[in-house]
Amino acid sequence: MPLTGKTRIHTLIGSPIAQVLAPGWLTERMKAADYDGLLVPLHIEKGNLDTALPVLKAMPNIDSILITLPHKFGAIAHCDRLSGRARLLGAINAMRREEDGRWFGDNFDGAGLAAGVKKAGHAIKGKSVFMVGAGGAGSSIAVSMLEEGAHHLTFHDINTINQGMLFEKLSSAYPGKVSIGSVVPAGCDIVVNATSAGLEKGDPLPIDVCQLAPHMVVADVITDPIPTRLLAEASKIGCATRDGTHMLDGQIELLFSFMLRRS
Repeated sequence: MPLTGKTRIHTLIGSPIAQVLAPGWLTERMKAADYDGLLVPLHIEKGNLDTALPVLKAMPNIDSILITLPHKFGAIAHCDRLSGRARLLGAINAMRREEDGRWFGDNFDGAGLAAGVKKAGHAIKGKSVFMVGAGGAGSSIAVSMLEEGAHHLTFHDINTINQGMLFEKLSSAYPGKVSIGSVVPAGCDIVVNATSAGLEKGDPLPIDVCQLAPHMVVADVITDPIPTRLLAEASKIGCATRDGTHMLDGQIELLFSFMLRRS
C-alpha cells in the first residue's frame, strides 16, 4: 500500500526508543488488514512530554499514541477519558482520538504479559507471583496477574514512592493478596522483571538468580536484547522463560483493535 497524504498516522513515544519492536509489528498488522496506516517511533525525552504530546494531539491525521518508558504516568494527564484499569493504575500505554475528538487512555501491558505466559501453557490462577518494578508496566502486570486469579503477589521497587502507591491501590482492590518484599518467596511460581534493568549492557541483574528454582516461570518485559541476562541465567537453571517479545505479541491484537477503534 503506497504512502500518501491519506495514510493514517499512529505514533509510539518513549526514551530510549531504539529497542522497540511494535512499530514494525503493528504496521505489518495494518497492511495485512488492508488498512492505510503506519506506526512511527518518536524519541521524546521525559522533560519534553508536556510539550510534545499537545503537538501530536493537535495533528488531525494522528489517530493514536502508544506510550512506553518513561511516559506511562505522565501521559495520563493528557487524556480526556480513561478505562477503569487505567484509572486504577494511574498509568497508560495507549491513547486514541475518539470520534468526538477527545482522547481516551487505556493500559494493555499486563494483559499482554499474562497472555504470553498462558499461551506457553503456564497457568496463572492459583499461582504465587514475585515481581520487581512498580512503574507503569509493573503496575499493569500486577493488576492483570491478580485479575487472572494469582494466589498472591509479592513485589518491590527501589522507588519507594511508586512501591507504596501501588501497594495502597492493590491492597485496597485485592485485600490479603499483596505484599512487599525484596526476596523471591519460597514456593513462588512466576517471577517477573518489570523494570528497565537489562536494557543496557552491564546493567545489574534485577533479581538474584540464586533465588530461582527450575519449576519457576521467569518473564521479562524487555524486548531488546533477547534474551536478557536474567532470562539467560534463568534458562541455565532450568526455568521456563518469557521475554518482552512474548508480552508484545500478547498485546498486538489488543492494541490493534484499540488503535483502530474496533474495541
